[in-house]
Amino acid sequence: MSFGKLYWYPKAPRATMCLYIAEYNKLDIEYVEAWPIKVDASKGGVGEDYLSKFPPGKVPALERPDGFTLYECIPVSVYLAKQDPNTKLLGSSLEEEATALKWASFANSELLPPIMAWINPVIGKSPSSPEILAAVEKNSEAMVSVVEKALAGKKYLVGETLTLADLFVVAAISRGYQFVFTKKWAASHPAIHEWWMRLKSEDIWKKIDGEPVVLDD
Repeated sequence: MSFGKLYWYPKAPRATMCLYIAEYNKLDIEYVEAWPIKVDASKGGVGEDYLSKFPPGKVPALERPDGFTLYECIPVSVYLAKQDPNTKLLGSSLEEEATALKWASFANSELLPPIMAWINPVIGKSPSSPEILAAVEKNSEAMVSVVEKALAGKKYLVGETLTLADLFVVAAISRGYQFVFTKKWAASHPAIHEWWMRLKSEDIWKKIDGEPVVLDD
């Protein structure tokens, strides 16, 4: 029996980790594209039926065959992860679970927004000038440096295995690599770059996002 439907759009920085978890747990799930109007107005929005189930009109969102619905990336990710009662994606202790959720929250609320604030003037979604670009890059670096320091000498952010911490931070960092993180940036963030390349080279990530690519300077 189908597990249900998972709504997303390609490379959505708050949804790709949910697809990873679904694939990791081998869930029989249907991926359905849903384009919020603020992401791409040309797609026409998500529609009234979607909004009746998921009022914020964003992704990710999950719909089970029994009518259960869920939205917001952290609860959706936890729900999907716990479909395996022996999951290690939330760590091996209460402390590791709390720390993994800390990183998920950090990625969603503190890391991704300044990365997007740097991307938007670069792709023409907000005003741009040398002063604006310098300021938004500085703001991004303040949060990125937290990750770089945390990863120094480590294979994963929490414990000795992959957790939601890595998946959420990878998703946020991937948005930067898509638009503004160049080879020069990668060279100045060696811990992040090695970790990102290693994780994004895994088969599941490649199935979701394709081969990892680093922009030329």
